[in-house]
Amino acid sequence: MEKEEKVVVVLLVMALFSLSTAYLFFGQDLAGAGQKQGGKALQYTHESEVGEKVSLDAEVLSKRFTYTGDHLLLEVNFDSEVLSIFIPNTAGAEALEELINEGDFISITGIISEYKGKKEIRVERKEDITTLK
Repeated sequence: MEKEEKVVVVLLVMALFSLSTAYLFFGQDLAGAGQKQGGKALQYTHESEVGEKVSLDAEVLSKRFTYTGDHLLLEVNFDSEVLSIFIPNTAGAEALEELINEGDFISITGIISEYKGKKEIRVERKEDITTLK
């Protein structure tokens, strides 16, 4: 090996070692970046912020499919606040539409997002919504 090739190999090994060390010490923290409470759902409050994973129990006021995409939109009453719940078609919107009726009380887990300046909760899986008896 030439001198320049040896230098390149040493530099590559050092870079790999540095990245490995950084991953071992900071990897778990970086993997959870953007999630609050390690991915656990917090109880929803009026002060909950966009990006938080939350859970709540609420009464269904209305339900409808979006005009495009076949996503399900629920309007729920939570503590005198009307919240929108967005259920993508990939999260079982059609199956949930058959199970949920207006007036039902449901338990919801999802991520708070913002749509047209208003908070909404985006459901990731159909198992994140259950009816309460």
